[in-house]
Amino acid sequence: MQKKIEQHIVQRQLFNKTDKLLLAFSGGVDSMVLAHILHHLGYQFELAHCNFKLRGQESEEETAFCEAFAKTISTNIHIQYFDTRTFAKTHKLSTQMAARTLRYNWFNKLREQNQFKYILTAHHANDTIETVFVNIVRGTGINGLQGIPEKQEYLIRPMLCASKQEILTYAKLHHINYREDSSNVEVKYKRNFIRHQIVPQLKVLNPAIEETLLTSIQFFKQSAEIVKHFAQDKFFDICKEEEDTLYIHIQALLNEPFKDTLLFEWLFNKGFKTHQIQQLIHSLLCHRLSGKQFTSATHHLVIDREFMIVKPLLNKIEKEYIINSITDTQHLPISLSINESDDITITNKTLQIKLDADKVSFPLTLRRWKTGDKFQPLGMKGFKKLSDFFKDQKCSIFDKQNTFILCDQHQIIWIIGHRIDNRVKITEQTKRVLVLSTSLK
Repeated sequence: MQKKIEQHIVQRQLFNKTDKLLLAFSGGVDSMVLAHILHHLGYQFELAHCNFKLRGQESEEETAFCEAFAKTISTNIHIQYFDTRTFAKTHKLSTQMAARTLRYNWFNKLREQNQFKYILTAHHANDTIETVFVNIVRGTGINGLQGIPEKQEYLIRPMLCASKQEILTYAKLHHINYREDSSNVEVKYKRNFIRHQIVPQLKVLNPAIEETLLTSIQFFKQSAEIVKHFAQDKFFDICKEEEDTLYIHIQALLNEPFKDTLLFEWLFNKGFKTHQIQQLIHSLLCHRLSGKQFTSATHHLVIDREFMIVKPLLNKIEKEYIINSITDTQHLPISLSINESDDITITNKTLQIKLDADKVSFPLTLRRWKTGDKFQPLGMKGFKKLSDFFKDQKCSIFDKQNTFILCDQHQIIWIIGHRIDNRVKITEQTKRVLVLSTSLK
């Protein structure tokens, strides 16, 4: 197997013998075998071991084992202790996810501090099979059927070409001692359940199931590339992007025979789940309800008239900001300048407006609009609810959510970016002018 790994590293150009490498090292059979192979092939590497303090004395014994091994091959070892349970509780994560987050954050920190070119992990072929099953259970497109990527920027997994059985055989042949993690047999974890329950049952149907699945994964990877290029080509026909906003033309999408796949490719990396995308397609085909909304962990989608509009979630700005004077604007969430002038020339700009200073009373308040807000739009005698005003202006839900209003002590004076209130407009009798400008950034 050593020859197999060496050829794989060279043929795939994963790294070379002049690169400074950091190996994630648990003391288990996988990382022990990889360390053994790298050492005998003459690669430069150091070890990084995490003690998550999850298994009491067993964790301490593993750390001592790893330290002893590092001495036998005269390799430096970095050791970090984590209070994993506290971190998981504080950040509302599962214990496994907390450990993964802590581990990779620390690896990256080590890489930057010690100028390692790559971080290596000892994932193998069976790990990539388990990953495919985990993704299927969660819900996935074709990308999730590719298993574990071999290289991700500075992270490399050089043993994906080897099976677990090959690793165990190599360890036995070379008399390599290793630690057994007791948690690996607990089927409450998804991967362990798949490893100990699902795969053995599949072997009853097909004794060569692992080889069959690995071959299929190679086809899935090629198929995923085909889908990726197809979706990219269609993206330019159906979608448009403006800054951080994605517009998907609804009818153009519905005309496509593979609309579900296209939408999945465009939205999955924005946090939308498989069932949400299915609900979205159903809404488009059956209801086309303008204003219907979908939210992922990172993005918000609204079905508008012609387009689906997708934007990143914004931090909600609930508080009100008080402006005590014309110079008191540095603390605002948007850029806003207020200046005095004697120029009563009327302008038609929406981001720079002029108000009669004698009709505006400080302090001013900047806030989001609220249900029930009403004002007297410029040029009108009567009042209008903001909700009706936005509807007349054909504002999308995003436009409404992102709108700020400026009030004085008595009234709304400016729907920023849209219209001023008629009661504070400049007239021939105006003596002092307030000029307000914003870029809305």
